[in-house]
Amino acid sequence: MARYERQSERRAEGGGAILLLFGMALLVGLLAGIGAQRFVQDFGRPSALYRGSTPKEIVDLGYHSENDFNADHAREQTVIQKLLAAPVGSQMLWENPETGNRGVIWVAGQHAGTDGGMCRDLVRHTLVNNSYRNTAGTTCRGGNSGYPDQIAWRAE
Repeated sequence: MARYERQSERRAEGGGAILLLFGMALLVGLLAGIGAQRFVQDFGRPSALYRGSTPKEIVDLGYHSENDFNADHAREQTVIQKLLAAPVGSQMLWENPETGNRGVIWVAGQHAGTDGGMCRDLVRHTLVNNSYRNTAGTTCRGGNSGYPDQIAWRAE
């Protein structure tokens, strides 16, 4: 009986060691994942590694981070929605103190679209990461619907 008890104890000790190794591997993997996430959030924005994972269009606009682009875009969209109801020649500023980026957008013109809806010509000048960008875009309201949320901007 004593022999059987010793074998059971050895199995229990061996199982505990395997469980301990598995737990340590899981902990190391978890910490590595948290570390990588924190690196990208805190330090990765200007790095080539993070920049490579940012969509090309956003990088072309001067952004190092998709989060910065999204934050600026939300502020810019608020201004654009107000300008679409404003008279031609109206202009508004937007600024994001979190990113330090800012811009001015104005209604440069208005004309009838191909489907009879109203089109608005917008011009924007932005300062993103200490780099100026000048772009223009047109958005058209179709029939009874409103203006679309997305504008195809082109370099001026």
